[in-house]
Amino acid sequence: MWLVSTGIAYSVRTKTVGEERVEKMIADGKGGIIATWHGTTMLPIFCCRHRGLWAIVSKSRDGELQNRLVQSRGFRTIRGSSGAQGLRAFLEAARRIREGAVIAITPDGPRGPACVVQPGTVLLAGRGGCDIIPVGVAIEPAWRLGSWDSHMIPKPFSKAVIVFGEPLRIDECRGDEETDAARVLIGEAMDRSVAQAEAALYGKDRGDVARI
Repeated sequence: MWLVSTGIAYSVRTKTVGEERVEKMIADGKGGIIATWHGTTMLPIFCCRHRGLWAIVSKSRDGELQNRLVQSRGFRTIRGSSGAQGLRAFLEAARRIREGAVIAITPDGPRGPACVVQPGTVLLAGRGGCDIIPVGVAIEPAWRLGSWDSHMIPKPFSKAVIVFGEPLRIDECRGDEETDAARVLIGEAMDRSVAQAEAALYGKDRGDVARI
């Protein structure tokens, strides 16, 4: 898995936009969140390798493979995604953020629906008191797996654009209405980053391209 994904990632002609926002978030030492849709994580993980970032990874069998991969990229990991394990992971992630860590998450994970922001992202941002950088990815050509997130894997020597969008601040929410409003704001920011990545890759506004 590591060898194949690394070989593919090195072969892809990847352009990054806004990467300085990640560098600033790390340098500021105030903590933060980098958010990428579950089905588009391969290239952002590779792009952000060996920067001391953290990631939340499930304790499932698939999660074990993911854990080994992200650790090989220099990420530190917090294990857990549901039930009591998920609560412990959430509390540890919030603590790490307050201590200055930058944590990579998938706001629609671990079970979807795909490209729908879940409340946990809002709660984590509010508890951590930090900014969120929304990440958009576009790849051409790519394979799509038959998983719930239609996980996207670039074909060798493909082209890709990764957009690290404008940081978004989400305050602690009081009640479901504020949480739902924050979910919409984050989703819209994610959509803008994806649209920017697609525009940069295809050279024009691709309104007919499905969100990835």
